[in-house]
Amino acid sequence: MRLNRRDAALAMGAAVTAPFFPRLARAADLPTVKVGMLPIEPSCQPYYADQNGYLQKAGIALDISVIPTSPVIMQALLSGTYDIGYSTITTLIVAHTKGIPIVIIAPSGIIANGVFQGGIVVPANSTIKNARDFNGKTFAVSGLGTQAEFLPRAWIDKNGGDSTTVKFVEVPFPVVGDALAAGRADASYLVEPFFTIATKKGQVKLLTTGDDAIAPAYLASAWYATSSWANGHPDLVARFARAMDQAAVWANANPDKVVPIVASKLQVDPQLITQVHRATFTDKIVDAQIQPWINVLAKYQGFQPFTASDLVFRPR
Repeated sequence: MRLNRRDAALAMGAAVTAPFFPRLARAADLPTVKVGMLPIEPSCQPYYADQNGYLQKAGIALDISVIPTSPVIMQALLSGTYDIGYSTITTLIVAHTKGIPIVIIAPSGIIANGVFQGGIVVPANSTIKNARDFNGKTFAVSGLGTQAEFLPRAWIDKNGGDSTTVKFVEVPFPVVGDALAAGRADASYLVEPFFTIATKKGQVKLLTTGDDAIAPAYLASAWYATSSWANGHPDLVARFARAMDQAAVWANANPDKVVPIVASKLQVDPQLITQVHRATFTDKIVDAQIQPWINVLAKYQGFQPFTASDLVFRPR
């Protein structure tokens, strides 16, 4: 399923002209894996892997499609258009509870030790100071039933508020700042680069990251595949995971070198990329860093908690 990237370009504040990036690690004798990713910095590991030769060393080539939303990536992956996709952990957990046969094959972004991924923001002139102040308010989220809703719910309830009294409404990330500044919503959960954009415009201020409502450390996003594809291609899974792990280590150690790659590949203003908080990656899948989100979602989605190992691919 080939999509244009207009929505992605608008979301990133840059013009994009083609729906696909060229195949990475070109080599006639290398097996090619089709990958669907989001137009955001945390999903740029494949580009770091290619830049540093990790794909070639792993003996794999990637054919990448950049798609604006996680649901579209998953739909295309389930239909066989892609072999591997990128998503937030919450999306994968919800999919698992619906019986969708997907498994995590490599980790991506992690929140730990003060790493900033996003946060709960309020209008610059807001008088909201604590969780109780959210009772009866309107909260803008990029998507209902996503991390942008569940993290604020968990933080509000943990800190003395009542999220059942909060009205959650969908507002796309790129226009959240405008919505809050105009008084159409009282708060939102914003991630980069939209957090930095809205902050520099003077539209919002950070109240809290809200991460403490989930866990001191948790996996935020990951690469995944269908169970059948992973079980049928364990060698390709291992090669891909090895390259992503090496890319994760490199990106964490070289935040300045990440900037030109992200700017070029996602066609985003380099100055903006320089100003936003860098994504932080992990090279290890740790079940204990997935379980907190499972427990949180079980509370708000009403399903029986399951163990994180059920969601992780481990070769037979």
